[in-house]
Amino acid sequence: MRRAVLLTVVTAGVALVATGCGVSAAGSASPATGGGTTATSTSAAAPKFDPCAVLPQDVLSSMGLTDQPKFDRQLSQCEWTANGKDGVSTEVDSYALGQRPDADNTHPTSTPLTIGSHKAVLLASPLGGWCGVDIGLTATTTFSLAVIAIDSKTYPAACDHAKALATGAEPKLPASS
Repeated sequence: MRRAVLLTVVTAGVALVATGCGVSAAGSASPATGGGTTATSTSAAAPKFDPCAVLPQDVLSSMGLTDQPKFDRQLSQCEWTANGKDGVSTEVDSYALGQRPDADNTHPTSTPLTIGSHKAVLLASPLGGWCGVDIGLTATTTFSLAVIAIDSKTYPAACDHAKALATGAEPKLPASS
């Protein structure tokens, strides 16, 4: 229950104006790979890629997350969950890198990173039990991923997992502009 609430609270905090799987500048829906569902976007500025398909399967598997992601239409995000395992979420958000809203009021610390050719920020929130990486795509668009720990015992690995997932996803992301 705690993980579900944290996943919802953390991701709701970052989902101000988000797009989801099957992002398309034309605004049409297309099926996500692996049987997931899709969302649409009418924003011509949104980069074209599927945020549900960029995470490295080997890292997800090492975390015990072997099922296809579920798309949460309400939050416009992809979620990987498994019983007794940390959760992962991804989305594309409309805010500048380093400007992630703190709607859940957990005051994450922010550490600048470079991942591949992209500027990024590692966000760690021990209070919220999550760690994430935001990767800048455009001046106003950020690819966000979060690892939500099921409890304080798994939290120490959350930031390592978030960085590994971001590093594996980066080559599949559009070039930053």
